[in-house]
Amino acid sequence: MKKVVFLLVILMAVTGAMFAQSAESIFANIPAAAYTKSDDNAVWTFAATGLTIRDNSGSITIPVRDMRDLAVVTERGGAGCSFAYDTLENKRTYKIVVNPMTGAVALNIVKNGAALPEATLTKR
Repeated sequence: MKKVVFLLVILMAVTGAMFAQSAESIFANIPAAAYTKSDDNAVWTFAATGLTIRDNSGSITIPVRDMRDLAVVTERGGAGCSFAYDTLENKRTYKIVVNPMTGAVALNIVKNGAALPEATLTKR
């Protein structure tokens, strides 16, 4: 009986490890670096712990643990992630996909239910 319980515990641990992905590993689909956004020259800095966005109006840091609905995205032959993040003023969702051929990063933002034009993030 002890062997059966032991085997069941091991089986559950292995199964859980196969399907579990940490938020950090999902966000790691975007190479850690600073990027310039094509439409407003904002600087987007990706790190293992989160995302910092700096533009003319200031700076905001979005920790990985504060991202809602963080998920892996594959599109156009590239991998990336999508997530939601709300502030007091706006509700936003982000889809970020890296082009493996060029290294450019496609950025799609939906702000308060309206899709903004796609922008490109270029490594600095």
